[in-house]
Amino acid sequence: MYDVLLIASCVLFLGVCLAYARHEAASLFHPATIYLGFHGFIFVIRPLFARWYHFDLVYRVYDFQPSMANKITVILGANLAMLVFTGVSLMIANRPVLPVPSREEFDRLRRSLAGPIIAALILLAPLAIASQLEAWSRRADPYASMARDAGTGIMVNVSANGWFNEAALMLAPLTVLAVWLLRFRASAWIVFGLSSLLMLGSGGRGSFVFTAIALAMLYLLERRRSWFDWKIAGLALVSLVSFNLIVIDRGAAVRELFGADSGETYTSARELAPLEHMDFANLEYFEFITYAIPERTGSWDYFAHNLQIFTEPVPRTLWKDKPIGSPVKFFELWDYGTPIGMTNSLPGAGWMSLGYLGIVVQAAFFALVYGLVYSRLLTRSQEPLPRLAYVLLAATSLVVFRDGILLTLLRQLPFYFGPFLLVLAFMRLKSRPTSQWAPAPSHVEPPTSPAERRRELARRA
Repeated sequence: MYDVLLIASCVLFLGVCLAYARHEAASLFHPATIYLGFHGFIFVIRPLFARWYHFDLVYRVYDFQPSMANKITVILGANLAMLVFTGVSLMIANRPVLPVPSREEFDRLRRSLAGPIIAALILLAPLAIASQLEAWSRRADPYASMARDAGTGIMVNVSANGWFNEAALMLAPLTVLAVWLLRFRASAWIVFGLSSLLMLGSGGRGSFVFTAIALAMLYLLERRRSWFDWKIAGLALVSLVSFNLIVIDRGAAVRELFGADSGETYTSARELAPLEHMDFANLEYFEFITYAIPERTGSWDYFAHNLQIFTEPVPRTLWKDKPIGSPVKFFELWDYGTPIGMTNSLPGAGWMSLGYLGIVVQAAFFALVYGLVYSRLLTRSQEPLPRLAYVLLAATSLVVFRDGILLTLLRQLPFYFGPFLLVLAFMRLKSRPTSQWAPAPSHVEPPTSPAERRRELARRA
């Protein structure tokens, strides 16, 4: 029965993709495209590999074994999330992208933003690079400033500052802005390569994926294309290979290349079947969630995990008794296994909250958020500036879909979108006329004689 369900899931996915491709709003930039790509890889293609190769890594690490009912629930819940997200996002964002009239519009925007972007780079790049290098050191000794809570399995800061640690993410949007400012020339890709080495060496995956997605979208938007071309396909292939290497050794090869301590690696590629590693394992994570909730926990989460957005911004050094995770909890998943490094995924977080109804709410909510961003920035104006803003917001979606929670989106925004807001602030200061700071002169009649004009000029002087 499970094999039949996997085949039916493939057929449904292909049918939704074909129907979506015929919609006038369908393009690489639409939120539904990103979600369908996420769903297709994680919940359609990878389950086939899991069935064929009999994946068991997560089951051994988490110390659980899903029942057939759990596995069926996961496939049904994932497809429900796909249908809801695609439908709601197309209801909200139902118009095609308005193209910028010409590429010269982007060049004019570059000239006006050149100074503000350079100022933002001078101000923020040293902080982002310092944070990335600090992440290299933490990767060599992850417990120097972090500790794992025994009750929840969550890694928490015990001596470092979380805001400084997360500042490493700013390297991603700064790289996007720099590559765009350099007009995607060869020098721009050198900047991308150097930044990627820093991001890859820290073992970080999200910031690298964010950069690749944002650059691909921005490149196509500027060239008024809706889908891939060969250059973007090449970027996607390089990014996928690089991501796979990061997953396997957590950046150890890059750190060794520069003589740094490689630290602990994840595992050897020879030990795993294709696609088995844990960064793609949302299928098994979702199975663990259905294994525990509500059969063993006796309760749903009722969306209480979202309350962490109120406690997360406060550094633990300022709040010694800060709750670990959400301040309100109905259960601890670590009572039913060892879910180390688990990410919920959008349908998994929905099931944890309220079963199938929770999946509908969770998928509809994020479809609404990203659909409104798309509709507001890409379909109401032909100005290039909203395009720049959109790619920085849309590129956050893949990690949000993987984690499935609002906290991930809000945690990313200050670092992925904050540098762009700083650029806008610098642009506003640059364009503000000096006379605006002085009081407006009182109205006087224009002088009529040469002597009166001279006196008027003297008075103004």
